[in-house]
Amino acid sequence: TIQAKVKSIVWATGWKPYDATKLDTLGFGTLPNVITNVMMERLASEQGPTEGKVLRPSDNAEIKKIGFVQCAGSRDENHLPYCSAICCLASMKQATYVRERYPDAEVHFFYIDVRSPGRDVDFYVKMQEDDKFFFHRGKVGSIIAGDSGNVILEAENTLTGELTRTEVDMAVLATGMVPNTVDVAPPLDTPLDEFGFIIGDSSTGVIGAGSALRPMDVASSLQDATGAALKALTIEARR
Repeated sequence: TIQAKVKSIVWATGWKPYDATKLDTLGFGTLPNVITNVMMERLASEQGPTEGKVLRPSDNAEIKKIGFVQCAGSRDENHLPYCSAICCLASMKQATYVRERYPDAEVHFFYIDVRSPGRDVDFYVKMQEDDKFFFHRGKVGSIIAGDSGNVILEAENTLTGELTRTEVDMAVLATGMVPNTVDVAPPLDTPLDEFGFIIGDSSTGVIGAGSALRPMDVASSLQDATGAALKALTIEARR
């Protein structure tokens, strides 16, 4: 144990994925071939359980058709009403894992609207040019069992009003971002908003950084950390 007397603390405790079992219409926990985006990242890792092969959990079959379900818990008044910032780009990145390893595989991407700000829009445009990548504008309302372990994504196309049913080998839920401050609050009664994010108030000497402050990607977190460190030094100078 180390004791130190300090005048400010940068609280950068990160985030955890939203509990997908709370999304009772999307089949996580009951349909083996419905996984989360965090699970997908591990599955696609060369150091992961399948050595980077994207295999569906039920039978270890290689992927021929995969669905990505955006805003699984985010932008939903019954779960997390805010946008989790990273999901669209992270899912498109994960789709490239599938397309690179399995050139004939289809990717079906269901979204409310694609959020890829700044230069990231170039990546979005690149995915649109892929003839095996299909964008579906509409939030998936339910996932049910299909044939031979497949799953069926039921959604309403918000451009046409059409109700669609898309059968895929495996579905990946882009679960929302929950700050770890929900489970372990910062000290000194540091104020939190209703979702557990630190409110931008340094009067306690505790300064939020990264996704303890709001949903953000790695690059934004690095920039924010620099700002938090400078703010902490400013507090040090004032006291």
